[in-house]
Amino acid sequence: MIATSTISPALKIGLQCLGVWPNVPYSTVYWFLVMLSTLIVQYFQYLYVFSHFKLSELSNLVDGLSSTLESSLMFIKVASLWKHRRILHQLLAAMDNDWRECNDVHQHLNIMTIKAGISHFCSNAMFSFNTFASVLYLLGDYVIRFVYLTKDYNNSLRQFPVKAQFPFETEQSPIFELLVLGLFLHVMSDSFTIAIVNGLIFSLVFHMSGQIDIICQSFRTISKSIHDRSSISTLGTLIERHNRVVLFSEQIGKLFSFITLMQIAANTLVICCIGFLITISIHNESGFFVLLKAILAYVAIMIEAFIICFAGEYLSVKSKCISDAAYKSLWYDLPPREGKAISFMILRSQKRLVITAGKITNLSLETFAKIIKASASYVSVLHAMY
Repeated sequence: MIATSTISPALKIGLQCLGVWPNVPYSTVYWFLVMLSTLIVQYFQYLYVFSHFKLSELSNLVDGLSSTLESSLMFIKVASLWKHRRILHQLLAAMDNDWRECNDVHQHLNIMTIKAGISHFCSNAMFSFNTFASVLYLLGDYVIRFVYLTKDYNNSLRQFPVKAQFPFETEQSPIFELLVLGLFLHVMSDSFTIAIVNGLIFSLVFHMSGQIDIICQSFRTISKSIHDRSSISTLGTLIERHNRVVLFSEQIGKLFSFITLMQIAANTLVICCIGFLITISIHNESGFFVLLKAILAYVAIMIEAFIICFAGEYLSVKSKCISDAAYKSLWYDLPPREGKAISFMILRSQKRLVITAGKITNLSLETFAKIIKASASYVSVLHAMY
């Protein structure tokens, strides 16, 4: 099946469920239900964090804080998407317009189809990995408890899949089973939401990458038809497409600026917390299973941080291709007016397209390295306190 959009079907359904896809009936209701359910669970999660906020229970505090911060981050992401949903709608409309234009040129359509295929694969891979990691993480405590029981540990306390504290009796059936089911669905919902936002960033970046490739190919076409008058009309279309790419990049920055800032801050703390759990689980009696659970969560959060940083790095590197392609074209053989227009495009392309985190720092692999470095420093401090 040939792709006709950079947004995958699974990602589209996810955005509709969050209530941010354009022209979805009762979108406000969908968004409100997601936010309300998250707030309710967050209240009980923070009750647990505050009740264990002491050095003597540092390991339990850090374990509960990591999942709580991830849930808070999901809440912020959905709230920010809803606030900037008009920008998202404009981006989606621009993407549809680009695809309609590409249908008239076979080479352009081929480029966008390849980018759409990569985008769909990445989105589906994120959904699959997040589902797999979340299920294993949620089942980790039950595996550890089973090991305890087989070793005759006196551990009759019924455990929830995530750290939460309720102000009422929870060990009686069916209350316990209902709470476990509710928490399980909540964590899976958080996992899907994280995959939706990450998949959306990748889809937008890959769509813009396809448009940049079309611009570069158009420069090669101009070089081949330098003595043809049609090259002048092609240049006008090229300049217009380049302006749309720049505007598209600015809108992506507005949409994800606050989200990425919060994600960098939250991922730094969560990586720190899980890294601390890994260091102390090596010496725990539950050993292998606690370590496996912590490592799985650590890899998932690392990938989440890497995705946004890689998207920013990829966009920045890709935008430089425009100036390279323009410079390699035979712009100096064009009439002075057209040659001057290309020289201005080269000058404009020297300023790379970037995605910023709160307009504080650019998303890049260097930023990802800083996240890891800061998290390692915090882990060493926690380990010294423990």
